[in-house]
Amino acid sequence: MSCTCHAIYVALLGAAFVNFSRCLEESDRQLQQTDWFEGFCNQDTSSPEGAVRSFQSIWPQSALQSCEKQPDAGSWIWPGRNWCWVAAKRHACYGHHTWYDAESVAYEEMRHNQKELKAEMQMLPHLPALQNAELCDKPVLGAELKPKEAKEQEQKLAAFHIQSAEAHFWFQRNVAVYVLNMPSATERWAQMSRRLQELEIHAKRLDGIDLSLGLDQAKKDGLVPNDWNFTAAKETMVRLLHKSSAAAAQRYLDNYGIGTVGCAAAHLRAMWQAASAWHSKKPLVLILEDDVWLEDDFKLKLRNLLRDEVPCDWDVISLRSQCPYGVCVTPHLTRVQPDGNEPEEMCRHGVNYGFYAMLYRADALIPVANALHRQIWNNSRPGCLANDVALAAISDRIAYYAVPSSQVPGFVQHTNRGSVRTELNHRGQAWLDLVLQKKQRYADKS
Repeated sequence: MSCTCHAIYVALLGAAFVNFSRCLEESDRQLQQTDWFEGFCNQDTSSPEGAVRSFQSIWPQSALQSCEKQPDAGSWIWPGRNWCWVAAKRHACYGHHTWYDAESVAYEEMRHNQKELKAEMQMLPHLPALQNAELCDKPVLGAELKPKEAKEQEQKLAAFHIQSAEAHFWFQRNVAVYVLNMPSATERWAQMSRRLQELEIHAKRLDGIDLSLGLDQAKKDGLVPNDWNFTAAKETMVRLLHKSSAAAAQRYLDNYGIGTVGCAAAHLRAMWQAASAWHSKKPLVLILEDDVWLEDDFKLKLRNLLRDEVPCDWDVISLRSQCPYGVCVTPHLTRVQPDGNEPEEMCRHGVNYGFYAMLYRADALIPVANALHRQIWNNSRPGCLANDVALAAISDRIAYYAVPSSQVPGFVQHTNRGSVRTELNHRGQAWLDLVLQKKQRYADKS
């Protein structure tokens, strides 16, 4: 080929690539416009980056040193861990605490328990778990939408009923609902079914997965990858826990036993099942756990959230996320970011707890499930077996948004029916024995 012909060929190839890129951009623009028109997002809401973020880099060195001095005996211990951050998460990750309240309680406890460091503790800086926290980390933002029935509220009440009817029609047309439920948990399913009927929500029940009898059949059925090695994952967990206390080992047993493996497999299977059923043409998929309670105004809140607040790049939204880490985007929504204050080897443990009510774009289910699959089934990072922790850790690769659980009552509440996952984990008590035995061996060698 002559130089002239080669130059022409390169120019044509470059032009073709430019045109192809423009077509992709135009396709994406049209898709976002369609989503906006259908009420699935708001084009005017900006989309912040989901990049890994650490606030420790902006802390004074003296503050970091103070927060590294006194490890929490019940926590996962590794060199350089920020125990002020761990203490704040311990409060924020459970219940309805705002980050501000969790930080205040944590610092007060540390001052009380570490009197020799009291002066240093008075000077500790703010923990910016949520940037722009004043925008969305407020309990009042979860209030019910129905106005009080009073004469002066008649017009607002009438408008509420009209909007609720519109939201019901929108929901029925656009949202496919699935509920994860263990075959043995018949009472949970009965209660969940009654609640869904009250709200006129049709849902398909999907089996949870009990792996307490072993993994062989689960691997044959494709629920767990053939090359995933639970023994190797446990060995890694032993290595990571060897500096931690027996109390910490017990707590992590509750989180990373066979029940957690089954929970992860069940959520992934549910996502793939929902994706394969997309012939229903409903563009949104809601996957619920069977121990949640949907609020009376759930459908109206969901429609309002998507239409008024959600950026058009979203892939998945947690409708109740405990200790959300990232940035407040709008009054009811955060953009999740990986917690750069914790090491990747530990799966950045842990923020954004809960897979209670997860909303997905139907066309994003496969890519999200595949990315989560790769993160969860990783022998070298057993901390990623918890699917909520795993998804938060890859939120720099997935457009993941979340509603803070500090908003009360919010979209859904977590009922107090006990944890099937924890119950199954406890059946793996032999793992705890292994951890404690090997911890002792590590201690004897050191």
